[in-house]
Amino acid sequence: FDDLKAIESAGKHLLGLINDILDLSKIQSGMMELDEDVFKISEMIGDVGDTIRPLANKKANVFEVQCPENIGEMRADAMRVRQILLNLISNYCKFTEDGKIVLMVERLVSNEAEWVKFSVSDSGVGIKPEQMGKIFNEFTQADASTTRKYGGTGLGLPISRRLCVMMGGDIQVQSQYGKGSTFIVM
Repeated sequence: FDDLKAIESAGKHLLGLINDILDLSKIQSGMMELDEDVFKISEMIGDVGDTIRPLANKKANVFEVQCPENIGEMRADAMRVRQILLNLISNYCKFTEDGKIVLMVERLVSNEAEWVKFSVSDSGVGIKPEQMGKIFNEFTQADASTTRKYGGTGLGLPISRRLCVMMGGDIQVQSQYGKGSTFIVM
Protein backbone atom coordinates (compact mmCIF):
# COMPACT_ATOMS: atom_id res chain seq x y z
CA PHE A 1 0.00 0.00 0.00
CA ASP A 2 2.84 2.41 0.83
CA ASP A 3 4.48 1.66 -2.53
CA LEU A 4 1.24 2.55 -4.35
CA LYS A 5 0.98 5.83 -2.43
CA ALA A 6 4.59 6.66 -3.34
CA ILE A 7 3.92 5.88 -7.02
CA GLU A 8 0.75 7.98 -7.00
CA SER A 9 2.58 10.88 -5.33
CA ALA A 10 5.44 10.70 -7.83
CA GLY A 11 2.96 10.56 -10.72
CA LYS A 12 1.11 13.65 -9.45
CA HIS A 13 4.41 15.47 -9.01
CA LEU A 14 5.49 14.66 -12.58
CA LEU A 15 2.09 15.69 -13.95
CA GLY A 16 2.42 19.02 -12.13
CA LEU A 17 5.90 19.56 -13.61
CA ILE A 18 4.70 18.76 -17.12
CA ASN A 19 1.70 21.08 -16.75
CA ASP A 20 3.93 23.92 -15.50
CA ILE A 21 6.34 23.51 -18.42
CA LEU A 22 3.45 23.39 -20.90
CA ASP A 23 1.88 26.52 -19.36
CA LEU A 24 5.19 28.38 -19.50
CA SER A 25 5.68 27.31 -23.11
CA LYS A 26 2.18 28.47 -24.08
CA ILE A 27 2.68 31.81 -22.33
CA GLN A 28 6.08 32.41 -23.92
CA SER A 29 4.82 31.54 -27.40
CA GLY A 30 1.72 33.71 -27.02
CA MET A 31 -0.54 30.67 -27.37
CA MET A 32 -2.05 30.79 -23.87
CA GLU A 33 -5.71 31.64 -24.15
CA LEU A 34 -7.74 32.94 -21.26
CA ASP A 35 -11.30 31.79 -20.71
CA GLU A 36 -12.80 34.86 -19.06
CA ASP A 37 -16.16 34.51 -17.41
CA VAL A 38 -18.01 35.93 -14.43
CA PHE A 39 -17.75 33.78 -11.29
CA LYS A 40 -18.55 34.05 -7.60
CA ILE A 41 -15.39 34.88 -5.72
CA SER A 42 -16.43 33.25 -2.43
CA GLU A 43 -17.12 29.92 -4.17
CA MET A 44 -13.72 29.93 -5.88
CA ILE A 45 -12.02 30.82 -2.58
CA GLY A 46 -13.91 27.96 -0.89
CA ASP A 47 -12.56 25.55 -3.52
CA VAL A 48 -9.03 26.88 -2.98
CA GLY A 49 -9.39 26.40 0.78
CA ASP A 50 -10.67 22.84 0.39
CA THR A 51 -7.74 22.00 -1.88
CA ILE A 52 -5.03 23.58 0.25
CA ARG A 53 -6.03 22.64 3.83
CA PRO A 54 -4.63 19.08 3.69
CA LEU A 55 -1.31 20.44 2.38
CA ALA A 56 -1.19 23.08 5.13
CA ASN A 57 -1.98 20.47 7.79
CA LYS A 58 0.98 18.28 6.72
CA LYS A 59 3.37 20.75 8.36
CA ALA A 60 1.04 21.71 11.23
CA ASN A 61 0.16 25.05 9.66
CA VAL A 62 -3.04 26.93 10.31
CA PHE A 63 -4.69 28.07 7.08
CA GLU A 64 -7.04 30.99 7.52
CA VAL A 65 -9.30 32.58 4.92
CA GLN A 66 -10.58 36.13 5.30
CA CYS A 67 -13.14 36.66 2.56
CA PRO A 68 -16.49 38.38 2.99
CA GLU A 69 -19.36 36.13 1.93
CA ASN A 70 -20.87 39.05 0.02
CA ILE A 71 -17.67 39.89 -1.91
CA GLY A 72 -19.59 39.32 -5.11
CA GLU A 73 -18.35 38.31 -8.52
CA MET A 74 -15.42 39.03 -10.77
CA ARG A 75 -14.73 38.68 -14.48
CA ALA A 76 -11.54 36.74 -15.16
CA ASP A 77 -10.32 33.26 -16.01
CA ALA A 78 -11.42 31.45 -12.84
CA MET A 79 -9.16 28.45 -13.49
CA ARG A 80 -6.10 30.71 -13.84
CA VAL A 81 -6.98 32.81 -10.77
CA ARG A 82 -7.32 29.55 -8.82
CA GLN A 83 -3.97 28.37 -10.25
CA ILE A 84 -2.24 31.57 -9.13
CA LEU A 85 -3.63 31.31 -5.60
CA LEU A 86 -2.79 27.61 -5.34
CA ASN A 87 0.78 28.30 -6.54
CA LEU A 88 1.26 31.00 -3.91
CA ILE A 89 -0.36 29.14 -1.04
CA SER A 90 1.35 25.82 -1.81
CA ASN A 91 4.70 27.69 -1.72
CA TYR A 92 3.78 28.92 1.73
CA CYS A 93 2.86 25.40 2.79
CA LYS A 94 6.28 24.27 1.58
CA PHE A 95 8.28 26.99 3.38
CA THR A 96 6.22 27.33 6.57
CA GLU A 97 6.14 24.83 9.41
CA ASP A 98 3.95 25.07 12.50
CA GLY A 99 2.91 28.53 11.40
CA LYS A 100 0.04 30.49 9.97
CA ILE A 101 -0.93 31.11 6.35
CA VAL A 102 -3.61 33.70 5.62
CA LEU A 103 -5.51 34.32 2.39
CA MET A 104 -7.30 37.67 2.50
CA VAL A 105 -9.66 38.81 -0.25
CA GLU A 106 -11.07 42.32 -0.56
CA ARG A 107 -12.73 44.49 -3.16
CA LEU A 108 -11.13 47.87 -3.88
CA VAL A 109 -12.51 50.83 -5.79
CA SER A 110 -10.19 53.54 -7.08
CA ASN A 111 -10.36 56.00 -9.97
CA GLU A 112 -13.71 54.55 -10.98
CA ALA A 113 -12.15 51.09 -11.41
CA GLU A 114 -12.90 48.02 -9.29
CA TRP A 115 -10.24 45.54 -8.32
CA VAL A 116 -10.19 42.35 -6.31
CA LYS A 117 -7.13 42.14 -4.12
CA PHE A 118 -5.84 38.75 -2.99
CA SER A 119 -3.19 38.84 -0.25
CA VAL A 120 -1.42 35.68 0.83
CA SER A 121 0.75 35.95 3.94
CA ASP A 122 2.72 33.54 6.07
CA SER A 123 4.83 33.40 9.18
CA GLY A 124 7.54 31.36 7.42
CA VAL A 125 11.18 31.89 6.53
CA GLY A 126 10.71 35.00 4.41
CA ILE A 127 12.90 36.01 1.50
CA LYS A 128 16.38 37.51 1.80
CA PRO A 129 16.69 40.99 0.21
CA GLU A 130 19.34 39.79 -2.26
CA GLN A 131 16.97 37.01 -3.43
CA MET A 132 13.94 39.24 -4.03
CA GLY A 133 15.02 40.17 -7.57
CA LYS A 134 15.22 36.51 -8.64
CA ILE A 135 11.97 35.01 -7.40
CA PHE A 136 10.01 35.68 -10.60
CA ASN A 137 12.70 34.22 -12.91
CA GLU A 138 11.90 30.87 -14.55
CA PHE A 139 13.62 27.78 -13.13
CA THR A 140 15.15 29.89 -10.37
CA GLN A 141 14.70 29.56 -6.67
CA ALA A 142 16.18 31.66 -3.93
CA ASP A 143 19.37 29.59 -3.95
CA ALA A 144 20.58 26.01 -4.44
CA SER A 145 20.01 25.14 -0.78
CA THR A 146 16.34 26.09 -1.16
CA THR A 147 15.95 23.64 -4.05
CA ARG A 148 17.69 20.87 -2.09
CA LYS A 149 15.70 21.46 1.10
CA TYR A 150 12.23 22.23 -0.26
CA GLY A 151 12.18 20.93 -3.84
CA GLY A 152 10.27 22.53 -6.69
CA THR A 153 11.13 23.79 -10.15
CA GLY A 154 11.02 27.55 -9.71
CA LEU A 155 8.10 27.86 -12.15
CA GLY A 156 5.13 28.62 -9.90
CA LEU A 157 5.88 32.30 -9.28
CA PRO A 158 6.96 33.17 -12.85
CA ILE A 159 3.86 31.49 -14.30
CA SER A 160 1.64 33.19 -11.73
CA ARG A 161 3.06 36.61 -12.51
CA ARG A 162 2.69 36.14 -16.26
CA LEU A 163 -0.91 34.97 -15.84
CA CYS A 164 -1.65 38.02 -13.68
CA VAL A 165 -0.21 40.34 -16.31
CA MET A 166 -2.22 38.60 -19.05
CA MET A 167 -5.39 39.33 -17.03
CA GLY A 168 -4.44 42.99 -16.53
CA GLY A 169 -2.97 42.71 -13.04
CA ASP A 170 0.32 41.91 -11.33
CA ILE A 171 1.88 40.35 -8.25
CA GLN A 172 3.80 42.32 -5.63
CA VAL A 173 5.81 40.85 -2.79
CA GLN A 174 6.75 42.18 0.62
CA SER A 175 9.04 40.13 2.82
CA GLN A 176 11.22 40.31 5.85
CA TYR A 177 13.70 37.47 6.18
CA GLY A 178 12.93 35.31 9.19
CA LYS A 179 9.46 36.81 9.64
CA GLY A 180 7.48 35.78 6.57
CA SER A 181 6.19 37.20 3.32
CA THR A 182 3.09 38.62 1.71
CA PHE A 183 2.24 38.25 -1.96
CA ILE A 184 -0.41 40.64 -3.27
CA VAL A 185 -2.32 39.80 -6.44
CA MET A 186 -4.41 42.54 -8.06
